[in-house]
Amino acid sequence: MTAKAAATPATTATQQQQHQHQLQQQETFEAPATPPPPTPTETETGTATPPSEREEDELSEIFFVENRRRKQNIKIQVKLCIDGVYLRRETTQQDHINEQLIRIEDIIGSSCGPRLKKRARGGLNSCKNPSKQIQEDDVELPEDQSPPSKKSNRKQTASGDKSAYLYIYAYLKKEKPLRRVQTLRILRFRSSDVYAENLATAQRWHRTIREYKQRSGTSTEGKKLLILLNPKSGSGKGRELFQKQVAPLLREAEAQYDLQITTHPQYALEFVRSRKDLLERYAGIVVASGDGLFYEVLNGLMERMDWRRACRELSLGIIPCGSGNGLAKSIAHHCNEPYDPKPILHATLICVAGRATPMDVVRVELSHRDKHFVMYSFLSIGWGLIADIDIESERLRSIGAQRFTLWAIKRLITLRTYRGKLFYLPQKEQKETAAATTPEKVPSPRPSQAQAQAEAELRLSRSTNRSLARRSLPVPASHRPISEFKDLPDEFDDVQLRDDDNDQDQDQFADALSMTDRSIYRQNADSWHSAVSRRTAYYSMGGNSTRSNRSRLSVAQKIEAANAEFMQLVPTGTMPALQLPLPAEQGWICEEGDYVMVHAAYTTHLASDCFFAPDSKLNDGLIYLVIIRAGVGRSQLLNFLLSMHNGTHLPEPEDPHILVVPVTAFRIEPSGNNGILTIDGERVDYGPIQAEVFPGLINVMTTTGQ
Repeated sequence: MTAKAAATPATTATQQQQHQHQLQQQETFEAPATPPPPTPTETETGTATPPSEREEDELSEIFFVENRRRKQNIKIQVKLCIDGVYLRRETTQQDHINEQLIRIEDIIGSSCGPRLKKRARGGLNSCKNPSKQIQEDDVELPEDQSPPSKKSNRKQTASGDKSAYLYIYAYLKKEKPLRRVQTLRILRFRSSDVYAENLATAQRWHRTIREYKQRSGTSTEGKKLLILLNPKSGSGKGRELFQKQVAPLLREAEAQYDLQITTHPQYALEFVRSRKDLLERYAGIVVASGDGLFYEVLNGLMERMDWRRACRELSLGIIPCGSGNGLAKSIAHHCNEPYDPKPILHATLICVAGRATPMDVVRVELSHRDKHFVMYSFLSIGWGLIADIDIESERLRSIGAQRFTLWAIKRLITLRTYRGKLFYLPQKEQKETAAATTPEKVPSPRPSQAQAQAEAELRLSRSTNRSLARRSLPVPASHRPISEFKDLPDEFDDVQLRDDDNDQDQDQFADALSMTDRSIYRQNADSWHSAVSRRTAYYSMGGNSTRSNRSRLSVAQKIEAANAEFMQLVPTGTMPALQLPLPAEQGWICEEGDYVMVHAAYTTHLASDCFFAPDSKLNDGLIYLVIIRAGVGRSQLLNFLLSMHNGTHLPEPEDPHILVVPVTAFRIEPSGNNGILTIDGERVDYGPIQAEVFPGLINVMTTTGQ
């Protein structure tokens, strides 16, 4: 029987046609009224062997489906195994046999108990408590029994049907076209005249399904999910969309969750950043909105002092209830899951699949006047044409998605160019530089999830201030090269050493680091020794210290150890500050000129209908930099914009005006003060900006896992 179940996915074309159902497919299988003969898992005396003693914990029963048109019952053998629910149907047409396997990955949940009442819309309520229903005598009669009078309805319904029902909720994946078909299988157990015994059998099947889902890694049991819902998303219908499309699936999947409704901008950021029991209470965070709310959640996580653990333990999911749904479409593309025509349904199925995949995060720094900002991005950074169309067309939001087309035509007629400097670090040259500088540790070309996350964390060598996601830091007034280094004096408030008599030591510390060695300087650029460090908080060692030369070095080492520990608490980057030059010896490429557009993307889709970076992966550690230089023809630019929906906009041969470069970091220094910069579709202050990728820093909910 096991071999037969494993072979069932290879069904014939005729069998597939017989199983092409509507979106909601429902069928009830009834067990015989008398106990079936002993199955192979039973002993000669008829007593079932405990599941722990079986070689394979499989369940098998014989059920019957009533064919009212032909007035006969069809025999169905149903077997529950590690692969899923296997159904074998015998028909009278020349002993023809139909077989179907509902894979365990396609089953999102199940429930058991008495027969559930049908909703007014024809759906089935999957969240009733069987124990409460029995106490309230709220059980329906079988269809072939005439209903009693209204006064005695409840009492007689409890004694009328002693069957127990198992409801199996599945969404079968179909190809050509790619879609999910909603399927409901109802198993009716009535081998005993006692409801409790029938219920025990149904519960055993229910528990086995949950155990199989846990083994396959598709179970959502354990901690709750935190769902953040923007009620104004979806043209103000966020609550309605959640109640009608998301909540029923969560009930079918038996997913426990807490729902938080956002009330104002930055609500999600503050909630995620300040919630102390976030990691202990929740297994993941699901955003029911557009990309903007996901941006808040990401930056809220990165502002936590336990951000490393949060990124490692919390999986992030998105349900596209908003207007910008680039991330949801990119995840569906990565998993080879359908998106249209019901993106909310398909995204919810991904979120309850119980699996996660690492995803890259890009650390962004930008300067505006005398302020310095740090934030974290997951989608794209735009300068030029696409950013102009996205932001300037907001005034036409009332006409819907057509606003992008109209404004694109306007921008093509009055084409703008922006002058500035562009720096980027190609992936290949970065690997060669890393291999030359650190030959003893060469990164593998395909790191595992743990290696990718460890690499992203170990690359942190410059700290930033733990404040808001867009926190400001003073910009140094000058950046003269430093030829000699001296430690901070004792009278400096942040670091003060005292002797046994609590007298201030007027001497300076011994020179612990030398600025003549540039490599040593880069390794300690964020310590309190550094004159150009951007850190605003340091830890100093309290208590007394001696004035001897022997103890001075020891105290300095302790201070460095404390600062190193603090550095592990904040997300950092490896690029020099925006005001410092980029080292050419590391492979940085610099060009200056006029640009129509520079757009950096690290997901496949910028929106649900914009297939911008076809070669991008969720965790490839790459930024795809699309550069369009001045001089490009309007016809070529029009073809570029029209082809973005299917991913054919990027030129295959080398083009002098349109260039696509996979990089790991880049910097843009615009000339002038007039222009638009966007991060994840949101406008930011115009000025110098730089970004670098952190491979696999966070985990997003998928159906494929690693």
